[in-house]
Amino acid sequence: MSERIGSSSLDTIAHYLDDWYDSLGRQFGPLSRPQRRMLRRLGGERRPRISDLADELGITAAGATRMIDKLEALGLARRHRTPDTDQREVRVELTPQGLQALRRADEVFFERVRASVSHLDEGDVAELERLLARIARPRD
Repeated sequence: MSERIGSSSLDTIAHYLDDWYDSLGRQFGPLSRPQRRMLRRLGGERRPRISDLADELGITAAGATRMIDKLEALGLARRHRTPDTDQREVRVELTPQGLQALRRADEVFFERVRASVSHLDEGDVAELERLLARIARPRD
């Protein structure tokens, strides 16, 4: 299917995505965009390794380590070793303060998304949701 999409259409889509991304801002309450992305991956029961976080975010392990250093200094994340596993393996988890900061950042983010689509009717919003889901999860 992608062979049928013209380069001018792809350019237009890319520009609109960039514009939308930019319009949502770089700071979401207490968190920057990269911090929010990182903390989202720490939510729930999941305790990923730093290398897993780096892979998921498309950054280097060194970049992920620097981000975790900063989040840890802010009290938003903590590293730990699991007693029953290889002690060289360091896991990262969200702190209660980190969960609170993530919830606040999500509120700000969701409100900005809501405002940016508020001029669309329900059908347009449903179509946008459907298309974004297909883009985000092409194999589902």
